Amino acid sequence: MEDIHDLLDAIDSSSVGGVLAAVVKVTGSAYKKEGAAMLFKADGTQVGLLSAGCLEEDLSERLRESDEPYREFVYDMCDEDQLSWGEGSGCNGVIHVWTEKLSEAYVAHLLQLKKALRAGRSVLMLKKRGARSGYLFIPDEGEPFGCWEGGVPDDCRVIERGMFFSKALGSDVYVHRIRPKRRLVVFGAGPDARPLVSFAAGAGFSVTVSDWRPAFCTAAHFPAAEKHVIGFPYEVIDRMELKPNDCVVIMTHNFKRDQELIHILKDKELRYLGVLGSKKRTARLFGLDPLPQGITSPAGLSIQAQGAEEIAISIVAQLIGVSHSVPLKEAACL
Repeated sequence: MEDIHDLLDAIDSSSVGGVLAAVVKVTGSAYKKEGAAMLFKADGTQVGLLSAGCLEEDLSERLRESDEPYREFVYDMCDEDQLSWGEGSGCNGVIHVWTEKLSEAYVAHLLQLKKALRAGRSVLMLKKRGARSGYLFIPDEGEPFGCWEGGVPDDCRVIERGMFFSKALGSDVYVHRIRPKRRLVVFGAGPDARPLVSFAAGAGFSVTVSDWRPAFCTAAHFPAAEKHVIGFPYEVIDRMELKPNDCVVIMTHNFKRDQELIHILKDKELRYLGVLGSKKRTARLFGLDPLPQGITSPAGLSIQAQGAEEIAISIVAQLIGVSHSVPLKEAACL
């Protein structure tokens, strides 16, 4: 999951005066990689993590000691000696962190970033090294925004994430392509869907739950879902605006409704289409054996899962693998 989504959820006008910290480079092994981010609000609230909890307290203390608008920190976690900075963690990684004070303009641009991501647009973020060097957000559609002087050379567009030296700018630059939240649509709002929605939302998916039964499809039953869509499959499908990167799980436990959904979804381009239940039942739904390409049944990794919670974990693990472009066969072996 992109840490920035949690941070953006916490960003508002009260964030002015706080500090945004980001991991821009990792050498060796570390719990979190480039792109890990953390928000230190002026009231002491902290959102996110940069590690497994090894360096956050030290960083917070250092930030309190200085009011500089921009700072750089390097944490060497290689030494296993208890007297070293890593306190015996033995992670064998060196973590480079940049921190920036949040001005009113910066907060306004972060809110604009949030709006672009929620509209489904990816955004390329650029940050030059130094206090006055600037930052820029370049959405896939629409005008760039930020605090940046001059143009954007081609060498800043060739990587998805990481820090490098731009010869054109004569400066170190951190580049990060931020993608919208991964989306999961769950058709079926029975009790066994509740842990799936909860775990998927916790893993960073934007979850939509849909069911034709109003008493089932409620915020009280699915507080972690961002949307609750009530209606029969043919009534709601156009409102879903499904996209190629979306994941869908069918688990209504109603044979007729599952057939309707499969008829509607089988030819749509999706990242993942999983059907709860045995392959034999799914073959009956399709009227075909073997199943067409692109259908995952039973949904979830083959880990001998039993019960709603274990099955939910197996499905979310599979969704994580798929969303990171890990082939399903490979994901099943992880």
